[in-house]
Amino acid sequence: MLLSLGIQGIFCYLIEYFAANYFLNQGYTMTNAAGSGAPLGDMMVIVGTWLFGSYQAGRAFMLVQALTVFLALIGTTLSCLSTGARVTYAMGRDEEMPAHFGMLHGKTLTPYRSIWILAAISAVIGIITVSLYLGGTTPSALEPKFQNLWYGFGVFSPETYAKLPNSLVIVTLVSNFGTFLLYMMTCLVAMVAFREHKSFNGFKHLFIPLFGLVANLLCMLFYLVGPFMVAGMSVKEPYIALGACAVWGVYGAVYFLRNSKAKARAVMVEKPGSVADRVPA
Repeated sequence: MLLSLGIQGIFCYLIEYFAANYFLNQGYTMTNAAGSGAPLGDMMVIVGTWLFGSYQAGRAFMLVQALTVFLALIGTTLSCLSTGARVTYAMGRDEEMPAHFGMLHGKTLTPYRSIWILAAISAVIGIITVSLYLGGTTPSALEPKFQNLWYGFGVFSPETYAKLPNSLVIVTLVSNFGTFLLYMMTCLVAMVAFREHKSFNGFKHLFIPLFGLVANLLCMLFYLVGPFMVAGMSVKEPYIALGACAVWGVYGAVYFLRNSKAKARAVMVEKPGSVADRVPA
């Protein structure tokens, strides 16, 4: 797994690095790319125009590429939902969440309740996020040609919308924080689990997890120091994201403690159990 990740990462990086540097020239400079809202779209238009001989064909070529990106995003979203459903299912089986999350469908044998609930939550969050974003939260109110359609709902005025934090950035930061925390804990558990195992390897079970733990921790710390180190980065989005994660963490901790108390289960393991303790007679 480590070797495959390394090969894929290096391969993709080299392709992107050399392709981007090859494309940048006197006709499309780094300044043009930095000032564009969609430099990859510009590149696709230029390539399509060169291939098919007209600007309209270049635009169509760009739209086809955009469609493939959209399909890739849908695939990534479904993959994330499946990952969340598997974790939720496992927690339901372990009675760390309500038991119905640990149920499988009678025919398809999938954790359907977890999938439906996560899909519904994701849809609601997505609708709210995109609604605020399209309202003109970054960096200013909508263009006049769109205002009559969107502001016609009368929820907020254009000036109020423009002052709201970037909702897409907040949701992205919240989801990434959870991912960083999950992988950081996974690295920590890997070091603990293999510490006394007969297959222990210093590089695989100590150095690699320690590197992953530190890398994820630094990504999480960037939420605190990023606004003060990156020019133009707002304080609102990362700190709102951290606040949302803190509220969710407190709720999870309270639920865990109350659930453990109701089931008379120990919160902290005082001593490791033997294999005989875990295997039924």
